[in-house]
Amino acid sequence: MDDSKKLVRGLKDISPLFGTVPEDVPVRRSPEVQALGVSSPDCDGDSLLLNTFFASQVASPERACSLLSVLSRKVKAPSGFGDGLSESFGDHLVRYCLYWDELHDLVSGPSLPRSEGVLQSRDIFLDFEYRHLLHFEKVISLLDKWVLLLKPTAESLTEGYKMMKVGLALNPQLEFYVTLSGRAEEAKGAVVFDRFSSFVSTHLDVDLGWLGWIDLADPARHFSAALHTEPLKYQHWNAKPSLQKYLLADWIESLERKTPVCALAEVSR
Repeated sequence: MDDSKKLVRGLKDISPLFGTVPEDVPVRRSPEVQALGVSSPDCDGDSLLLNTFFASQVASPERACSLLSVLSRKVKAPSGFGDGLSESFGDHLVRYCLYWDELHDLVSGPSLPRSEGVLQSRDIFLDFEYRHLLHFEKVISLLDKWVLLLKPTAESLTEGYKMMKVGLALNPQLEFYVTLSGRAEEAKGAVVFDRFSSFVSTHLDVDLGWLGWIDLADPARHFSAALHTEPLKYQHWNAKPSLQKYLLADWIESLERKTPVCALAEVSR
């Protein structure tokens, strides 16, 4: 025992590295990057509209929020696309674009993020049409939360169930949230959601989250009827770190440095 104590004292004399680590040494935390998506089997072509709306409800000055549209090369791209053009989509929300093959190359690379500073925490809404999933199925593996907008009909709920089944096959950790389309009817919504969530729990062993209603036919009210977006916010206790999401966030930050946010409003006009 005495020899051990002498050895410890001797090591401390050689270098302070062998001493006790101070309790107040700061610990660097991983950036809190969350990826979300909004899809609908009934209006797949409105993916940009849906993701923009939900992102606008989540975006705030306290946490960065970005919208990334993934496009097929057969689709006409926005003016200026390909030059790193960013587009302001309202307060605290900026849109970026990538083609499917570019997204594949970006998140499939082995390199670590090369940010000039510390990678900041952010929410990223991935805007893609479900029918284009064949271009790069692994985009689902990037998602933490997938919001499905469904009609309260047997046909729409069935298609939503099929999308969940595909999503789980590609990403077993994926969380699902349901929003019903139409005029808000709380009693009807509760019944439809309870029955549907019970069915999904039995057959897919998944617990669904309920977000409420949005009415796409009511643009004067920004499509909102009775929507609850609190569950979509980042949850520290349920973090899902991913190198691929960090690469995506790093790419967005590199564009932010090239095009300051204050100039985006002028670019998009």
